[in-house]
Amino acid sequence: MPKRIAVSNLNASTLDIINTIRANASAEYQSLVPSITKATEIPKVGEVLFGYPALANQFLNALINRIALVRVKSAVFNNAYRELKKGYLEFGETVEEVFVNIAKAREFSAEKAESREFKRTIPDVRSAFHTMNWRVQYPVTIQEEDLRMAFMSMDGVQDLIARIVDSIYTAAEYDEYLLFKYLIIKAVSHGKMYPVAIGGTMQSAAIAFRGTSNKLGFMSTKYNETGVTTTTPKADQFIFMDSDYNASYDVQVLSAAFNMDKAEFMGKLMLIDDFTTFDNDRFDVIRANSDMIESVTDAELALMTKVKAILIDKEWFQMYDNNNKFTEQYVASGMYWNYFYNVWKTVSHSPFSNAIVFVDNSASTDAPATITLTVTDISTSDNAVIYTLVPADSASLANSNLTFVQDEDSTEDGIAVHRYGAVIIPLAGTGETQATYTAKAKLGDVGYTATTAVDPVGDSTASPAVPATAVGDTITLAKDA
Repeated sequence: MPKRIAVSNLNASTLDIINTIRANASAEYQSLVPSITKATEIPKVGEVLFGYPALANQFLNALINRIALVRVKSAVFNNAYRELKKGYLEFGETVEEVFVNIAKAREFSAEKAESREFKRTIPDVRSAFHTMNWRVQYPVTIQEEDLRMAFMSMDGVQDLIARIVDSIYTAAEYDEYLLFKYLIIKAVSHGKMYPVAIGGTMQSAAIAFRGTSNKLGFMSTKYNETGVTTTTPKADQFIFMDSDYNASYDVQVLSAAFNMDKAEFMGKLMLIDDFTTFDNDRFDVIRANSDMIESVTDAELALMTKVKAILIDKEWFQMYDNNNKFTEQYVASGMYWNYFYNVWKTVSHSPFSNAIVFVDNSASTDAPATITLTVTDISTSDNAVIYTLVPADSASLANSNLTFVQDEDSTEDGIAVHRYGAVIIPLAGTGETQATYTAKAKLGDVGYTATTAVDPVGDSTASPAVPATAVGDTITLAKDA
C-alpha cells in the first residue's frame, strides 16, 4: 500500500548537523573527528576531513542521504498537486486498479427459485494496470572547494544542503508538473474526457459548472472512459483552470459556480499556466533514448485552445513514487563528487474515474462519421482465429472510447467479441460454411457498423478472389443511420 511522505523542515544548525553525522558515523570517523560545542570549532572538523578523503566521503554521504534526500523527497511529494498523488510504493512496480460495477436487480420469483438457487452470478469486474514508466536521473556535482567553504562559516553546511536540495528539487518539481500537464493534454486531445460546451459569458459558464458538478454526485456511466457506473461526491472533485481564465473572474463567483464556499474552492482549485503550450524541449534527451514519453503535437495543442476548465475525480490521476535514491561516485582525478538523484514513478490515469472537460461552443465534439480500425495481431489455433482490432488514435475532443458489441448475428455464428476489440472466430469444418465477422461498435450512444467483414480464410474461387484478412489491413466503421 502506498504511503504518504510527511512534510520535513530542516531546523538544525550547522553545529547540530556536524555532531549528528559524527554520532552516526563509523568508529574510525568518531575517533578522528572531534565533537564540537562552539561555532568557532567548525573549521577544525573541516581540517580533519580534508586530511582524510575517506572521512570526507562519509561526511558527504551522510549529508546527502540522511538530510538532503529526506528534504528533496518531502519537498517534491508535498507540492501543489500533493492531494492528487497516491503515495510512495516501497515494493513492486505495477498497480492493479480494480473496479466492480454495481449489481443488477431482478424480480423476486418463487417459481424461479429452484433454478436460481445454485446458479452463479458473475460480477462485472474491470481492472487496469498502472506500471512504473518513468525512470530519470538528476546529476549534481560537489567540488572539493564547495565542501571546504561549508566549514568556513556558521551556516556553511546548511547553505551547502540548501544548494543541493534547491538544484534537484526545482528540476524534479517542474518535471512532475509537466507530467501532470502531459496527462491532461493527452487525455483531453484524444477524447478520454467527457466534453461539455459552455458559452462565452460567466453566467452561462457558471450554469454549466454548477450543473455538471451536481450531476457527478449521481450514479452515471456517462462521464468516465470505460462507461462504468460510478459517482464523484463534491469532496472528491478537483478543478483545473489556466491562469488567464481564472484571473478573468472573481474567486467568489467561481466558488459559487461550483457550489463551494471560497475556502473549499481554493483547496480544490489547481492552477495551470495554460493548456496551449508544453515544454517538449525539457524531455528531448529522454525521448531520444527511451519511449517513456511522447511529444505533445501541434494538433493536440490546437485542440487545447478550446479548453476552459477541467473537472476531475481525485482518483483520476494515478501518480505513484516508486523510488527516490541518491547514488554517488568520487572522481579522484578531478577532486569532486558526482551525485545522482534517481527518480522512478508510475505516471498514469484511471479509466474508471470521472473526468470532464469544459470547452467553448465553437469546439467540435460530435462523433465522427467513420472510424478506421487496424488489424494489429492475428493468432491462429486448430479451431479458431483471434483478431485484434484497434481504432485509429487521432487527435480529437470528441469521445473516442469505442466499445465493440456482441450482437445476435455474431452469437449465432459462435463468434466471441471482447468490448475492447479482441474477436474470436471459429474455423469451419469440412463442408461447413466459414463465418465472417462484421464489426459493430458504440461510441457513447452512437452506433457503428463495419463496411467490410473480417474473413479468416478468404475465398480464392471468387472473382475477384477475396483474400483472408491480414495484419495491417484496415476496416472502416460507418455511423449507423
